[in-house]
Amino acid sequence: MLTYNLDIEQGSLWLRTTPNEFALKQPYYCTEAGIFLARRDFNTERDFKDSYLLFYTIDGCGIIEQDGSTIRLRENQALLMNCRSSQSYYTDPSVGKWSHYWVHIDGIGVEALESLMIPDHRITAFEAKSSLVREQFNTLLKDLENTSSTTILSESLTIHSILNELILRNAVSYSRNQSLIMKTADHISAHYNESFDLSMLLEMAHMSKSYYMRLFRQYIGTTPYNYMLSQRITKAKELLEVSDMTVHEIAMETGFSDDASFSTRFTDIVKTSPLKYRKEAITRLQKRI
Repeated sequence: MLTYNLDIEQGSLWLRTTPNEFALKQPYYCTEAGIFLARRDFNTERDFKDSYLLFYTIDGCGIIEQDGSTIRLRENQALLMNCRSSQSYYTDPSVGKWSHYWVHIDGIGVEALESLMIPDHRITAFEAKSSLVREQFNTLLKDLENTSSTTILSESLTIHSILNELILRNAVSYSRNQSLIMKTADHISAHYNESFDLSMLLEMAHMSKSYYMRLFRQYIGTTPYNYMLSQRITKAKELLEVSDMTVHEIAMETGFSDDASFSTRFTDIVKTSPLKYRKEAITRLQKRI
């Protein structure tokens, strides 16, 4: 379902393109883009669209709603949304206008950054440097309908630059929070073979559970528990390669409760069993000798 009211001023722009085979192989590609000078009654409501949507507010304020989250996107703020779940966005009635760039994007590059820009699947506003971001959006609009290979490559790089600018700029803005998250990540690394204790991590960070989990995913790229698992599996791989310890001994050394749990987790992450990983490691070593 899609319903909308394009209450926009003259001078607004809406461009569409169909990505060719070369474009679809890029980390980032664009299907639609525009600049809307939206008035008070502008609104859109949609159940599903197979893409991501990137907003950037030039002036006024828009309200974006998705999955129980509501964001007021003010001047010089940007937001990435995964349109594969229901969403609505409209002009903030208390402001009466919302001038904004928008672009529908997709590709493996966007998927890789989703956990940083939509932590815990919750839409998040990012502060943006106005002159740089506007220039980049204008470049996308100017070249969108040009399907040459060089333009497609330039488009992919431009989208990458916009998203990186948003992530890195806000990482600096939230350096204190980042420091606290990194402190807990270091604690996990140092105590990876001990029982996982989320309450202690929350106490270290002085944060609520939801806020901590969102920031941890934003800065580390995964959940605290999965980060601990990755540390355990990394150590287990090392021991399988360089020690004569049995699989049972390695499971106990790396903090797993039993051999079955260790084998299941190892296979899920490494895509091979511990014993097969050890055999392959020995084969690789013999080839080097």
